[in-house]
Formats: sequence, C-alpha cells, structure tokens
Amino acid sequence: MIKIIISIGLLLSVNLFADSFTEGLAEYNKGNKKEATELYTKACDGGNMHACIKLGLLYASGDGLNQDTRKAKKLFVEACKARYSKGCFNLGVLYKQGVDGVKQDTRKAQMAFSRACYIGDQRGCEQFNLLDTNMSNAL
Repeated sequence: MIKIIISIGLLLSVNLFADSFTEGLAEYNKGNKKEATELYTKACDGGNMHACIKLGLLYASGDGLNQDTRKAKKLFVEACKARYSKGCFNLGVLYKQGVDGVKQDTRKAQMAFSRACYIGDQRGCEQFNLLDTNMSNAL
C-alpha cells in the first residue's frame, strides 16, 4: 500500500514539473521572460531536463535575465549527464566559443559534441567531425 501511495505521489510531482515547463514555454512566448525563468527553474529543480536546457540557454544569452555562462554551463552539464543531447551540444558550444566564465577548450568541446552525437544529435556529430578535422589539419 505504501508503495502505491509513493508511486502516485511521484507521478503527480512529475506532472507538476511538466506543467511548470509547459507554462514556462507559454510565458516565454508571450514575452513574460521573468515568469518563464521562474517556471523553468521550478521545473528544472524538479528534474525536468528540458527546462534545465531552456534555462541554460536563457543564462547563456542573457535573454530576460543577467547573463551567467557559469550557471548555463552547470545546467548543460546536468542535462548532458542525464543523457539529454541538447545539453551536451550546448555545453560543446560554450567550450568551443570560450565565453566569459567558461574557458575555451577544444578538447572538452569535442568530448561534449561526441557525447551529443552518441546520444543521437546530428548537429553534435557535425561539430565533432568539424573539430576533429580542424585538429588533424593543425598537426
């Protein structure tokens, strides 16, 4: 009986965080970026990796909040570890570009793109191959 109650509670909490993500998308599309950020944060804290990626993109770009590439990196790492290819891809972009708070590191970028590719992200494969070719040509 206790297992059933716990299972129902978990399902309800997952739906709650999914709803926060959906509401966040709606608010963002309306131009309510502060509200969207709060909803994405709530969903991300609840384990919704799609929300973590959206939140990371907002931090990376400074769209609607103060730009903070360190927070973006942390969110992308979390999503990548959870096997979300967009998290890995975006992490690779941060390392490839080398932005304030994230040192440029071609090897780390290549590793992130490789993981994105392995998970199934075609753009990750393309970026991995591009970096691989550029590194080979440099030798």
